[in-house]
Amino acid sequence: MEQSACFRRRGFLVSLCALCPAVASRQLAQNVLANQSPQLSSFVTTEDRVALALMRFKGGYHCSQSVLAAYADEFELDTDLALKLAASLAGGSTVGGECGTVSAGYLVLGLKHGRVVAAGGDVERDMALFGRIKQLVEAFRNKHGSINCRELLGIDVFTKEGHREGLRRDLYTTRCTNYIRDAITIIDSLG
Repeated sequence: MEQSACFRRRGFLVSLCALCPAVASRQLAQNVLANQSPQLSSFVTTEDRVALALMRFKGGYHCSQSVLAAYADEFELDTDLALKLAASLAGGSTVGGECGTVSAGYLVLGLKHGRVVAAGGDVERDMALFGRIKQLVEAFRNKHGSINCRELLGIDVFTKEGHREGLRRDLYTTRCTNYIRDAITIIDSLG
């Protein structure tokens, strides 16, 4: 029989087992949208992170915020701070540049592998981080043809017309959710 991964953390029921997904999804969604995610880093799988990010995204947060906040627990980063840090990366940093999921990925990889000593103090660590960033970009570009938000969506999400077109064509649901899923999958594969 499958062992249940249900537990209480900070007073919230958290369930990661397949036996009670309805309870897990409802409770976790409420916690996530209230920015009260329990610390789950030792229990979280890629699928769990994707689910957390998609819940935030569907709850009205930007793609970049959703991706970075899905990792907040791993770095003991306050969820509100993660949401604020990633807010300016949405929609290609508001100018249609790099997809917010990719930019948030840079932050996650920096948190995981970045150095904290002055320049020249840890060149190997820098090179390993930059190598992972290049792998993220390459894998995302290979999967989707671009890392540029405007090219990925075919619209400028920061114009009224572009945003309306994105809603009309359901791009945020049909495309952005895939970008979130794929960015997290790639980030996690890079260690």
